[in-house]
Amino acid sequence: MENNQHLQDRLQSVLRPMKHSAFLRILSWISVPVFPVFCLLIMDYMNYGGHPTSLHLFWTNFPGAVAFEVLVVTLVFALLLLLCRRAALAAGIFGSVSLICSYVNYTKVALNGDHFMPQDVLMLSHAGNLTSFISGSVPGWFFVGAAALLLWVLLLAVMEIKLPLKWYARLPAALILALCAWLPCSNIDKADVALGKFGMSVFDSALQSSNYNANGFVGAFTVNLLSLNVQEPEGYSQSLVNDMLAGYEAVPADANAEQFDVVVILSESFFDARILDGVTFSKNPLPNYDRLLTSPRCCSGSVYTTAIGGGTVRPEFGVLTGLTCDYVPSIPTPYRYVSQPISTYVSNYRDAGYDTIALHPYNKQFYSRDSAYGNIGFDAFWGQDEITQTIYAEYKRGYVTDESTLRAIRHCMDNAQAPTFLFAITMQNHQPYDGIDPSLIQIEVSSDRLSQPALTALTTYTQGLYDADKMLGDLARWIDDRERPTVLVFFGDHMPTLGSNYLAYNESGLFNSLDGLDGQELMTMYATPFLIYSNRKLEGGLLSQRTGNRISDYNLLNSVAISTGMPRTPYMHLLEDFYAVTPIYNVRLGMELSDDILPFARAMEYITYDRVFGKNHTA
Repeated sequence: MENNQHLQDRLQSVLRPMKHSAFLRILSWISVPVFPVFCLLIMDYMNYGGHPTSLHLFWTNFPGAVAFEVLVVTLVFALLLLLCRRAALAAGIFGSVSLICSYVNYTKVALNGDHFMPQDVLMLSHAGNLTSFISGSVPGWFFVGAAALLLWVLLLAVMEIKLPLKWYARLPAALILALCAWLPCSNIDKADVALGKFGMSVFDSALQSSNYNANGFVGAFTVNLLSLNVQEPEGYSQSLVNDMLAGYEAVPADANAEQFDVVVILSESFFDARILDGVTFSKNPLPNYDRLLTSPRCCSGSVYTTAIGGGTVRPEFGVLTGLTCDYVPSIPTPYRYVSQPISTYVSNYRDAGYDTIALHPYNKQFYSRDSAYGNIGFDAFWGQDEITQTIYAEYKRGYVTDESTLRAIRHCMDNAQAPTFLFAITMQNHQPYDGIDPSLIQIEVSSDRLSQPALTALTTYTQGLYDADKMLGDLARWIDDRERPTVLVFFGDHMPTLGSNYLAYNESGLFNSLDGLDGQELMTMYATPFLIYSNRKLEGGLLSQRTGNRISDYNLLNSVAISTGMPRTPYMHLLEDFYAVTPIYNVRLGMELSDDILPFARAMEYITYDRVFGKNHTA
């Protein structure tokens, strides 16, 4: 007790002169309006990957956006100050939120190229799942900034800086300030006018990479906040969307075709790591993949998605629904909006008399799959609990192994009484790719180009890739042994992270994200391997050659339907014509919206809106 009292006395002897220092008091008051701007500096520094040069270019090239950001943080901090009165409390809240947002935004960009957005708050219930994926370093200056904020808050607390206003003056002032901020943005049209004064637009939210690059973190986050309500496309109506499908007739099933069981595997982060230059593997990580590509019963190529490093749900949504995420807000999961039954590839199988089963060895609630899968056509959904209760599941790096997932697939298919469409997502090779026990390394990876963090990530990833390839080989052998006609669709959802900010890709020279990405580099980033393999010889469907095909995720199952003689909807016919114009298209590829592409892209926009957000006239 005496020691504690002694420490308190010493602390008071230090703080007492500070409290009575006129200089420190004036400095503290002057620092109050500067505080939110310093927080903004940290947020934008992290938004640009901790690169001061990129931050400087933003200040130089987009002064309107910078002015808008300063205005926003000043208004928010002023509101907090009016509500809290004490500057230290307001600064503590504002500074903490700024640091959290900065860290989450940097981590998301480093992992998968996606930024932190207002809708990410909806995923807070899955925070434990999300943080398990985090890996990578944080710029050292972030911690310096955090320390500076802490000292700043302590100074304001010691100096007892507070507004000399009573609550009955502060609360009306806060209300007036909030109204002044809200009125110019009370609807989407007013918001666009207000943003236009700063050289910004609500439509910047269409492509998040350019949004966060041109508007900074706070500017882009605010644009997304103002764009939360999905806008009805101009002229949207039942007659318009029906006119877009006019001339396309439903195609019945081929009367002479066999009913194929269909097994679709989304293999987590599956890609051919051998395309990285300057990298050597002690043995081939993809022997089964190579073998199947030579089979006359296999078609293969690249599927183009809208994800890299993470965001599995986007290509999943495209493959299963035939819709596109180009016209769905860039939120953690498009399934959040699927609140009614809609027409999809899955529902097309169900309508044809198939049992439709989804299988994912993870939390069923993650990405809102449990609430949406029934609406897109699945009869049953097996999550991690159902799988582990039915089969013996093994784990690697905390995830259910691909071998265990295969056992669950075989269990479901071998016990099916009707033709079956089964969709499965694997988890074993999910990020993070931290170092693993050397005894688990089956393939040594070496490179003179890669730094140790990149090489560690690639080595860990390669072990999972080798196991995914084994699963693929076992799947093919199982299909060959089946009496029922069976077709396998196997594809990667996105390329893996392999270090923060595309580290392994930049170092190997596959593409360079540090100097901007050209069209060819974008084509490389958003392409992953796919193959379609069957125990019967099939026509190619949309695919014109046995290898080297290119196709968008939303057309992959359309090709399978054509190959197997399945019934097809008018919308599937439209997508077939779109493929004939261009085999691949999405906004992330940076392709020109030419006159021949435009009507199809517009039709996809309106039909996606109709089914996911609108009246579902095209159900």
